[in-house]
Amino acid sequence: MGKLSNYRSDNKGTKLVAQLIDFLGENSKRDGLLETPSRVLRMYRELLSGYKEKIGDIYKTFNSKGYKGIVTLTNIDFYSLCEHHMIPFFGKVHIGYVPNGKVLGLSKFARIVEVFSKRLQTQENLTKQIADSFTKYLGPVGLIVHVEAEHLCMSMRGVKSKGVITKTTDVRGVLVKQKELLDQFYKDINGHKPGVT
Repeated sequence: MGKLSNYRSDNKGTKLVAQLIDFLGENSKRDGLLETPSRVLRMYRELLSGYKEKIGDIYKTFNSKGYKGIVTLTNIDFYSLCEHHMIPFFGKVHIGYVPNGKVLGLSKFARIVEVFSKRLQTQENLTKQIADSFTKYLGPVGLIVHVEAEHLCMSMRGVKSKGVITKTTDVRGVLVKQKELLDQFYKDINGHKPGVT
């Protein structure tokens, strides 16, 4: 029954893609496009697979053993689809946090970013969702999530402005007031060593 149900939903999805192709003036039945609807459907299932994930299951933590400095992970690649046009936006996520007795397994940072980015998104919402999940499941003393992205809805269409980078930042806890920790984060993500300008 499960396989039959999946077949029916696939069949409906491929028909919708074929109808869109025809609506836009192409012929979905011509040789080069015959398998395109099923490919498009598989692609969107992959690009939007984050809806199936339970984010809380990803958080694997360890005792921080008294570490009270900032932990920074930089240059986490992501690719997402803008919820306004379903056109890609992509870039880097940088995350810094001050532990509250627990540290997160390093491989989990990229996994968390991937889950939230594989949904229809805005950059602002992506930034907030990542920060909210760290706050809920890790409970750090301080947290910063900084996202830098290029949006193809700006460069491919509309104003066609290339190379524009949008930056969004969510700062919480002690990082709001402790300038030295915040400065350390920005030195970390910009590749500067502490004390070097």
